[in-house]
Amino acid sequence: MPDFVGDEGEAVKIDLNLPQKEALATLSKYPVKTRLALTGTIIVARDIAHAKMMEMLESGKGLPDYIKKYPVYYAGPAKKPDGKPSGSFGPTTSNRMDPYVEPFQSNGGSMIMIGKGNRSDMVTDACKKNGGFYLGSIGGVAAILADKSIKKVECLDMEELGMEAVWKIDVVDFPAFTIVDDKGNDFFKMGNASEQKMNFSH
Repeated sequence: MPDFVGDEGEAVKIDLNLPQKEALATLSKYPVKTRLALTGTIIVARDIAHAKMMEMLESGKGLPDYIKKYPVYYAGPAKKPDGKPSGSFGPTTSNRMDPYVEPFQSNGGSMIMIGKGNRSDMVTDACKKNGGFYLGSIGGVAAILADKSIKKVECLDMEELGMEAVWKIDVVDFPAFTIVDDKGNDFFKMGNASEQKMNFSH
């Protein structure tokens, strides 16, 4: 892990099997750039899946329960290797999902987001207003993450979208760090962030 992600010592363990409000309460205790180790269930969804969920929200159906219950990882799966639970899940540039954050969080969804790269002010504002968090994943180690952290993968919804479907993954000690917190802090807007951004945005 890059040394900017946190101080020396163990990453903070986040148990995603607990109710999400408990995970949010734990995250709220630590400053941005805190190193984290996530264990539990995460859903994986990208642009098209988010657009479809937005259609559901606007049509009055509401958001699917899974976007309210689990953290969402902005990533795409690669082809699954034989004998492995997962191929590489590489994080997608997160700012493509920025327009969905406020409407989703206002309805209890996308409270914990995982991806790569910086987000717009609308995301920071939404997290401050709604108590949400955006966590950074490290793009270059996606294949290693798949081998070590991801224990189970299944297609959860929108199977007709193929690789753009909503996936459900079970992870153990999935490495991440806090970029945007529930207090309006954004790691990228603090000091020497432009240099730090380069360390994990490719």
